[in-house]
Amino acid sequence: METTFFKRWKDQQVILFLAILKLTIHFLTNTRYGLHRDEYLYFDEGKHLAWGFFEVPPITPFIGAIANVLGGSQFMIRLFPALAGVVIIIIACRLVIQLGGGRVALWITGLSLSLSPALLGSNTLFQPVSFNQLFWFLIAHQTIQIIREPKAIRWYVLGFLMGLAFLTKYSVAFYLFMLLLALLLSPHRKKMWSPHFLIGVFIALVLVLPNLYWQWENGLPVLAHMRELRETQLLHVSWPHFLFSQFRFHFAFSVVWIAGVIGLFRGQNYREYKYLAWALIGTILFIGALSGKAYYTAGAFLILFPFGGLFLEKWILQPSRQWGLMVGLFVFSLPVIPFSLPVLSLDSLKAYLSFLNQDLGIYYKQRWEDGQYYPIPQDIADMHGWEEMVQKVSKVYQQIPAAERASCMIYGGSYGHAGAINFFRKKYGLPQAQSLNSSYAFWADPNTQFDRQIMVDDVLNLESSWFSQMELVDSITDPNARDPGYIYWRQTPKIDVVKAWRELILERRGEQLGED
Repeated sequence: METTFFKRWKDQQVILFLAILKLTIHFLTNTRYGLHRDEYLYFDEGKHLAWGFFEVPPITPFIGAIANVLGGSQFMIRLFPALAGVVIIIIACRLVIQLGGGRVALWITGLSLSLSPALLGSNTLFQPVSFNQLFWFLIAHQTIQIIREPKAIRWYVLGFLMGLAFLTKYSVAFYLFMLLLALLLSPHRKKMWSPHFLIGVFIALVLVLPNLYWQWENGLPVLAHMRELRETQLLHVSWPHFLFSQFRFHFAFSVVWIAGVIGLFRGQNYREYKYLAWALIGTILFIGALSGKAYYTAGAFLILFPFGGLFLEKWILQPSRQWGLMVGLFVFSLPVIPFSLPVLSLDSLKAYLSFLNQDLGIYYKQRWEDGQYYPIPQDIADMHGWEEMVQKVSKVYQQIPAAERASCMIYGGSYGHAGAINFFRKKYGLPQAQSLNSSYAFWADPNTQFDRQIMVDDVLNLESSWFSQMELVDSITDPNARDPGYIYWRQTPKIDVVKAWRELILERRGEQLGED
């Protein structure tokens, strides 16, 4: 029989091992492919800190600013989402211990959160997704602590977490609404009338007020962004695909969160936390009804994993079957991990796809945001071709006589082009790129003096209303890149391009802000 001290020491060893395992996985894979197009944007936003941006609230760019101070390398940028995943694992495992779980529950919970394909993917990319998932989990975890012992400080911490979550991604409002509704419909509703709850809400409002003011002062760009998403991406969302994705995210490890849901509804232990299962179901239905992207719900699942570990430990008593379950979940999830985590080189990934399609007869294709199916995941395609593009832009720029380079603007037709150029510009001797896409419209310099331009765009067009000469000089040739990245050389203005540029900035900012 283990002493209490010895048990705690061994439990801490398990948690430490799981945390190291998670970090090691990402340390070994985070630089295999290049940065994702969105990562270039969020990292560039960190160089223009504000209380808001066209795409996101300020937390992710703020973390990008920290990564920049620490060197701004690809490894450093991707360190932070990996750390977010580690924090979830540590707190989830500590919750298992707090709720009386044994070592098997600890292993099931920790390994599921370490090796789930969905979390391996989100904790790889420097996007709001990882930080959003972390705050959703922390909010749900804090409600458990309040129910166990409703101290005033815990309500205040909950308010602080809600504020930070809102400053990370506005979609937390859906989860907060469903979580609050589930609590109000539960026996815990009496606890909600505590004045400390109102103080917690006040703390959250104080935190988000600067961002709300920024949104108001800038014409509510979040509405323009949502309109853009509806017109370009969300229209391709279908209920069957949305619902199927909820079970596909974690692949075989879905067994764990499903066990958590079943256990909370039908088990005798931990029934006071059943509201967490209702909050998950409500969030799925709410976001699905609004045609949201499938992954918007991902954060609501995580709090169910500790309960899944607890119930599976209770239901599967034989040690051999307990360990067999853990091995089986990993083995069954292993085939899809290369599509979430850059564990294979691209050539190996293609060979693996060929093996699945031709040798095993498993026709594997990935659905992209345009609703079409492609042979490789969109996120992987979005990590290729960027440095090649910047290298070719630099080749064109270096051919300009040194005395004339100051009058050349480098323009990115999308945030991916501008972000990649700015990330690699020192390496390739380039000036800052400008763009009018997304948040770049806020930073564009209306006083730029230029009479020639290197423009990168994904639209093939050899006619210009600004320049008499427009030549397609190069493009991205990487067959794995999602977009072509056409590089144009434009010169000999036919209008006053400086004036036209200034007017275009004002017009585009109005469009970004949703103004008529």
